Amino acid sequence: MKTFLILLLYISVLISQDKLSASNYPKLYDQLGTPLFELADDFEALAQTPLFRNDKQTLLAYIKKVKTTIETGLIIDAEDSHRSERAKAYLKELRELQKMHDQIERSYKKQLYQSIRDDDQNTFYTLNTTPLPFIQTDRRLKEEVVQYYQRTQQNYRSSQRQYDFTYLKNLSQDLKLDRRSYAYMNTAFIASQKDQAVEKRDAITPFISDAHTKQPVRVISVRTQKGFDIYLENHAYFDVTIELKATTLINLSSSKPLPFVGSFPAQSRTKILNFAVQDPQQQIQFQTFFNATVGRINAQYDNAYLYALPYARGESYRLTQGFNGGHTHKDQFAYALDFKMDEGTRIHAMREGIVVALEEKQTEHGNSPAFAEKSNHIIIQHDDGTMAMYGHLQPNGVKVRLGQKVYKHAFIGLSGNTGYSSGPHLHVHISALKDLKAGPVSVPFRFLAQRGKVDSPQEMTSYTAK
Repeated sequence: MKTFLILLLYISVLISQDKLSASNYPKLYDQLGTPLFELADDFEALAQTPLFRNDKQTLLAYIKKVKTTIETGLIIDAEDSHRSERAKAYLKELRELQKMHDQIERSYKKQLYQSIRDDDQNTFYTLNTTPLPFIQTDRRLKEEVVQYYQRTQQNYRSSQRQYDFTYLKNLSQDLKLDRRSYAYMNTAFIASQKDQAVEKRDAITPFISDAHTKQPVRVISVRTQKGFDIYLENHAYFDVTIELKATTLINLSSSKPLPFVGSFPAQSRTKILNFAVQDPQQQIQFQTFFNATVGRINAQYDNAYLYALPYARGESYRLTQGFNGGHTHKDQFAYALDFKMDEGTRIHAMREGIVVALEEKQTEHGNSPAFAEKSNHIIIQHDDGTMAMYGHLQPNGVKVRLGQKVYKHAFIGLSGNTGYSSGPHLHVHISALKDLKAGPVSVPFRFLAQRGKVDSPQEMTSYTAK
């Protein structure tokens, strides 16, 4: 009892400090608790803002509850009683804290949106005096805030010379990086071939696939007695979809409607259409170009397929970000999963397929979109046209080769912490090509764990592979 009282006194001293360092936060449920605890100082500043007079009691209650919750968590850490009833009570406290957090977040966002709609510059810039992570994690809100700032900064700067614009400047730069990284991630599966001209050849020669060519997808035309045959050559390991357009077509008719959209298998040559001469006595002319995107357009992907978890049977890892996760799982990557795991953990294929892309030479990482292109990864195409991405692998952590067929549960690589990453984890998602302009997007999928079939994975939950 005496030891417990001394421990309690020590913890009380810690939480009575003006600012708690992360080293003083409880280790139990840290990924849930730490982000909530870190906001206490910002919320205290908000409580002093007249704009939040209606939420002041909630803000003060939040700050008070943070201190009592930290105290509970530190005691449990010290007692090493993570499986006790007290640990369950602590989790309940965190969930109550999360509810209060969500209420404050809604109020903050509502006022920020309202200030933009009403062109209320004073409220807008006052709210941005205390930067909160709500803006960083809400891409739509971030875009509106940056756009409004760019429209009004000159006017506001002239009237408020003392205002510090550093945060909004950094937010603008961050949005640029966001857009760059989303564009990169969206084109991670794209053959990077836009508005390519059709090659003209005198004759067809035997097709020899070259997966390392700088132009993996080519459209060629070959003169025939009655016109031109148009072929597609796909040297890549993945299926591709092309859009073929004709800007000029004089005295020629196409055997298929233009623009033509079609999908073609990996490492193959296919005749796609024919331009027939209408009047042999007249001049003929055509000018065509194409765009190529990896994947099969509108493939009937098997949404009932039961995937394996991406690690060895019997092993268990915690899901730290799930479908529509607030940090990075949005837009094209809404249906992605992040599993927290140590670097060097063995990664296994979730489904049988062909290795169509890989990267293992990257060494850098950081919690910023600027590092999006630094991720080591493996991409595997499945027989229904979908593709699985395994991301953030360690340097030299790829244990398969391009074009290799892998089976479900096969060992394929080692997890790491490369690219846009705040800590060691594995990112996986399944993509399908539904729209040619948007490119491949992530799609919902389900997996089998020891607890059974999982359709809606829950964050902060550990799943054991079966």
